[in-house]
Amino acid sequence: MIFRRYTPADRSTCIAILDSNMPRFFSDQDRTEFLAFLATPVKMYHVLEERPGHIIGCGGIATRSQERIGVLTWGMIHPRYHRRGWGSLLAFLRLSQFTAYPEMQKIILNTSQETVGFYEKLGFHTTDFVANFYGEGLHCYKMEQPLDDGFQQRLNALETQVRDLLMHCKSL
Repeated sequence: MIFRRYTPADRSTCIAILDSNMPRFFSDQDRTEFLAFLATPVKMYHVLEERPGHIIGCGGIATRSQERIGVLTWGMIHPRYHRRGWGSLLAFLRLSQFTAYPEMQKIILNTSQETVGFYEKLGFHTTDFVANFYGEGLHCYKMEQPLDDGFQQRLNALETQVRDLLMHCKSL
C-alpha cells in the first residue's frame, strides 16, 4: 500500500475512478467540478496505490478559517475495491493528517445518501440535508465531526481496523 501526493500524471486514473463510481456516487456535475479541481494546484490531494503503479483510490484534505476547520475533499475508491477496507484506510490516512493542526476544531464534508452511513461510523453527524443537490435522486448530506477527545479515540479504533487490513494484504 502506498499513499502519496497526487501528480498530474495521475489525472486520467483519478478521473477513471470517478467515472467508475457514476452514477451511483457521483453525477455529471460532480465530474465537471472534479475536472476543474484537478486542473488547479492540489497540494493536499493524494492517491492510494494497492501496489506500486496501481492506483485504486484518491482523496484529499483542505483547511478553512485559519486552519480551524478541516475539510475532506473528493475521496473515492474504485468499485472493485469497495467493502474491502480500502475506504476506511483512505479515510484514516486523510483524518490522521488533521492531527498536525492543533488549532483545528472540526472536520466537515459533503456526501450523498450512498456514503452517509460510512461517515457516521467514523463519528460524523449530519448538520444539513439538501434533496437532489447532486442530481435527481442524489442528495447532499453536510456532515461534521468535532476534533475532541472522542475524535482521537475513533481515530485509534480506525487505526486498528487499518492495521488488520494491511496485515491481510501482506498475507495475500
